[in-house]
Amino acid sequence: MSESKFSNKFLQELVSVEVELRSKQWLEVKNIEKFIKSQAQKILENSALEKFLKKEICFHLSISLCSNLQIKKINREFRNQDKPTNVLSFGNLDEKIIQLEGLKQAIGTNKYIFLGDIILSYEYILKEAKSQGKIFHDHLTHLIAHGILHLLGHDHEEEKMAKIMENLEIKILKKLNINNPYKQ
Repeated sequence: MSESKFSNKFLQELVSVEVELRSKQWLEVKNIEKFIKSQAQKILENSALEKFLKKEICFHLSISLCSNLQIKKINREFRNQDKPTNVLSFGNLDEKIIQLEGLKQAIGTNKYIFLGDIILSYEYILKEAKSQGKIFHDHLTHLIAHGILHLLGHDHEEEKMAKIMENLEIKILKKLNINNPYKQ
């Protein structure tokens, strides 16, 4: 595993991750809530938030563990897409401010920041991992990183932005000893 830049206790005080189990299917994965909290903290530590963590700004995010049916309903309601997906993100920071003025402006002088919500679908992620020959935990970590980057204002609607986001994911995952998920 990667070495932490912060002590575990210090990082846990700065990064609060709430995991909500909305589908019992996730219980098939041993210690799933602990794993997700730990990975999310490590991802945030290795993201653009690192400099804010050094200033002892606290961050909170919520991760919901859903089924395909549950995420399909959310995807239909909020994105007008009537299908399940692997991950959805709903950011709390102003994406336009992040893109125009940077993350520092979006955070401002606040010492406690709610980043937003990430929703993950067990069946979808498991099926993807199997079909792509990936380790489930590695694929899940990639999708948590993907969701967190969305919360930090990144997007992949345009090719240039998609490449930036992809490179950030690869960089973060490498620090967590996970191979480039985009290499086949």
